[in-house]
Amino acid sequence: MLDAIEIEVSGGTGGHGLVSYHREKFVPKGGPDGGDGGRGGRVYLRAVDDVYTLEQYRSKRKFRAGDGTNGGPNLRAGANGADLYLDVPAGTVVIDLATGDVIADLKHPGEEALVALGGRGGWGNKRFATSTNKTPTYSQKGQEGETVHLKLELRLLADVGLLGLPNAGKSTLLAAVSNAKPKIASYPFTTLEPMLGVVNVAYDRFTLADLPGLVEGASEGYGLGFEFLKHVRRCRVLLHVVDGTSPDPVTDFELIEGEVRAYDPKLDEIPRVIAVTKADLDPEMAAEHAETLSQHVERPVHVISSTEQTGTVELMTELMDLVKAERERAEAEAPEDLVVLRPEPEDRFSVQRIDDSTFEVLGRGIVTFVEMMDTGMEGARDEVQRRLERWGVAKALQREGVKRGDTVLFGDAELTWE
Repeated sequence: MLDAIEIEVSGGTGGHGLVSYHREKFVPKGGPDGGDGGRGGRVYLRAVDDVYTLEQYRSKRKFRAGDGTNGGPNLRAGANGADLYLDVPAGTVVIDLATGDVIADLKHPGEEALVALGGRGGWGNKRFATSTNKTPTYSQKGQEGETVHLKLELRLLADVGLLGLPNAGKSTLLAAVSNAKPKIASYPFTTLEPMLGVVNVAYDRFTLADLPGLVEGASEGYGLGFEFLKHVRRCRVLLHVVDGTSPDPVTDFELIEGEVRAYDPKLDEIPRVIAVTKADLDPEMAAEHAETLSQHVERPVHVISSTEQTGTVELMTELMDLVKAERERAEAEAPEDLVVLRPEPEDRFSVQRIDDSTFEVLGRGIVTFVEMMDTGMEGARDEVQRRLERWGVAKALQREGVKRGDTVLFGDAELTWE
């Protein structure tokens, strides 16, 4: 089962602005009427409750929202690109791989996170018209969408996780009470990765995970070790099953609990239910084991047969009640503080000297404006120069020693200073 994956998401490219002039009979000097391009689509992650793994992202890792369309004449704006919604299981944490920051924790169904912005639509020539420049002959290109590399990590694996030694009957129980079809065999370690099933109890349901079998030394990395215990930590409730035909059920029980406790003492706080399985093979021995365990842990222990479906209804009902209580408790908890990524103000900029003849201007709003200008169009270079002077960028460059013929970098755009 895939519970962590890296993907690449990109917002759509904005549409280009249009250079156009009003054409109408008896209006010989119609003004500019080029419309703006539409913005590119955005990418959202959305938590849902009918998806339980990240398997859908195994074969496809790159996703892109729709592009905006170009502006039209008569001030017609281009359409915005279609937003893209990617569904992930509730309990998914989203990490920006470039910074390592957690940018979203989608705990509950319906929660959404904006993870990639679409590019801005370019301005049409109407936007540049002024009293001194009545017929601008240039427009802006659409901006490229934002590309972000993300790691998706499923922190909540299932409502209930199955604990137990290899061949304790976990897979058989999962197959008996849910829609899952795990591999079942008479030898241990048939389960090598978590298998999920949905258990219906009256009008409610919960997810049940058959976790890989645990061995002695798992807390030190033996066997499936750390991978198994990582899955244990991501369950709301644990169902510990003990083989009803084992010669020493208490030792079996304590071996598992000891490894879990050694890995992380906090795992003791996860609610437990205990069940003795395989009662159909030797009912008397199973009942004796349940009584022995009950005295050992000082609480009731279920006796079940997965193959004959005895005792499973009562067991699933108790688990459903515990899951409901844990869900309510999680809802009541204060949300964790997340890193909030706020873009810098658009009017803030700085200038730095790269070498004797190269300078770089930093600042989101200014850099974006220059990148989007098609300086190959007539008059566009003059428009950029006027804006740089108005915003104080030209003076800042002059203070740094820029001179005619030097190169000035604005993100991906490069200008020769005049």
